[in-house]
Amino acid sequence: MFIKALRQGAKTDEEYREKLKGRIRIDIFMCGVGVLTIAVAIVMMLRGGEYQEGFLCGVFTGTGVAVLIFAVKEIFKSKKLLKNEKLLREERLKISDERNKMIVEKTSYWTGLIVMGVCYVVLLISGFFNFAVFWTAWGILMLYFLVTVIVKKYYEKKL
Repeated sequence: MFIKALRQGAKTDEEYREKLKGRIRIDIFMCGVGVLTIAVAIVMMLRGGEYQEGFLCGVFTGTGVAVLIFAVKEIFKSKKLLKNEKLLREERLKISDERNKMIVEKTSYWTGLIVMGVCYVVLLISGFFNFAVFWTAWGILMLYFLVTVIVKKYYEKKL
């Protein structure tokens, strides 16, 4: 869903081509993030240690592989679109469709509200049991509000 949001806004095939090239650069960075995550898992595995580290090795390995595979898939998809004018145009029209734009906007909006609500409930409950969880939820909420204000100011100037 968020990948589609990054590709929206192109009015011409040339603009969409530039968005795809920018997306390829982001995907190459994400490949690096995936490889780095796998490397961290390998280092943790070689260190040995407690049960938590063993669990995290698996989580980090799986997450790193998923990020790497997804980024490589997106790079191949973007390059395929860049080579084929007809596919590029079809994809641009599909992504720039008003209905699809509205779906992406509403999905992003409601996802943010739901995550904020869940964090607030976690904040309320964790205050009774664990302050580490409380401060983590509080930090996530504050970060969400800060990012919301910054993005709002950005789009007020851009649009």
